[in-house]
Amino acid sequence: MFKEINLHFRTLAEAQAGQSLDSIAVIHERFEDREVTFLRLQGLKEGPTVWLQAALHGDEYDGILACMHLLEKVDTGLLSGTIVMCPVANPEAFLAKANGNPADGVNMNRIFGNPSQDSYSYRYGRWLLGHILSQADYFIDLHGGGHYLEVCPFAMVASNRPEAFERAMQLLRDVELTAIYECSEQSKGMFINEVCRHGIPAVLLESGGGLSWEEEAVAQHVKSVLAMLGRASMLPMAPADHPSEATPYFVREITELRFEVDGLQLERASAGRILDKGELLLELVSYPEFQRKVIANPLDRALVLSIHTAASLKKGEYAVMLGKIEKNYTWKE
Repeated sequence: MFKEINLHFRTLAEAQAGQSLDSIAVIHERFEDREVTFLRLQGLKEGPTVWLQAALHGDEYDGILACMHLLEKVDTGLLSGTIVMCPVANPEAFLAKANGNPADGVNMNRIFGNPSQDSYSYRYGRWLLGHILSQADYFIDLHGGGHYLEVCPFAMVASNRPEAFERAMQLLRDVELTAIYECSEQSKGMFINEVCRHGIPAVLLESGGGLSWEEEAVAQHVKSVLAMLGRASMLPMAPADHPSEATPYFVREITELRFEVDGLQLERASAGRILDKGELLLELVSYPEFQRKVIANPLDRALVLSIHTAASLKKGEYAVMLGKIEKNYTWKE
């Protein structure tokens, strides 16, 4: 599964200037005395550059393995353009088995809503963004449920620049997803929105979750990225094994619910289910009261995008993300 790589560079700028065609290079670049690893796949032909990253949240593992599989599957002799991979975009959080860097506990996917903050994660995030903006024509960010959540396969697409949004949506034309969530400018400082603000089509892909990685979720990410590379004319488009006529649900509004008590989870709905108003989302027993509590769907009709799966739960902890279903997306020709 792991290719031997013979090309090494100190920085992405050096690799961009000196890497040969039809090759894969590894770059060990440093930020404030900490190392970040990039992989650069240089095609034989000219074409766009896709920035592909995973583990912006350090406890989301499926995307890391997906990058390793893509390293094997992408033939640079057939590739038009360049793929810059950052399989572990938040190394300190990954090593700590945590969502965020333990130095400050910051959610790296919300840092652009607080421009005045200057802890390590904010400084590092701005440095990483600078690299993305200097390299990328497209941006793909692989995510999952982390330790405590299950997510259905869905995409978030930044829409704060209409032209970039439409280009990003076209990349998803052949990707099999449960839903697509349009992320507006108000999406709480997310990485994809900050990248899109600079005119770069930006997509976040969700798949998997739990204490370990899941083969099905890894395969979902791999298949999705390959389909997007085909749509970008960077790789030959392979015919689908089982063409699907289904179109994803389109969501513009989400509702996030959090636990109001500590306790133990008893029952839950599964990610990807569509629920009517009042249907059960989560059942739990509170501690120390030992009272049964139920969290029901508050929307008329909602799609469960992600849901808490761990047995124990904590007051204020994330419980569920619901998407308000508007319609099936109509693809533009």
